[in-house]
Amino acid sequence: MATLILSRPPHNSALLRRIRVTVDGRQVAGLRPGRSASVTVESGQHVVQASLDWTRSEALTVRVGDEETVALEVSCPVRAYWQTWTAPSRALDIRRV
Repeated sequence: MATLILSRPPHNSALLRRIRVTVDGRQVAGLRPGRSASVTVESGQHVVQASLDWTRSEALTVRVGDEETVALEVSCPVRAYWQTWTAPSRALDIRRV
């Protein structure tokens, strides 16, 4: 088994909202600012995505080895206010840290 550590920075847009995180299409966390969650997954390749209402991040493909821990950060940047209308499928950010 492997572990994904999902986190959201404390100073972020949408302060009162949870960003939902899915792994392989299954919701695994709802992160408020400054919070994190640990998710156990099978080793191998996984698709991780963040969403908030109708906006989302681009899908991030992550490969994790057996007993490996991978840290990911999701955020709602200020530019998301504009991208909510112009590019909702990539308004949120998700990155490996």
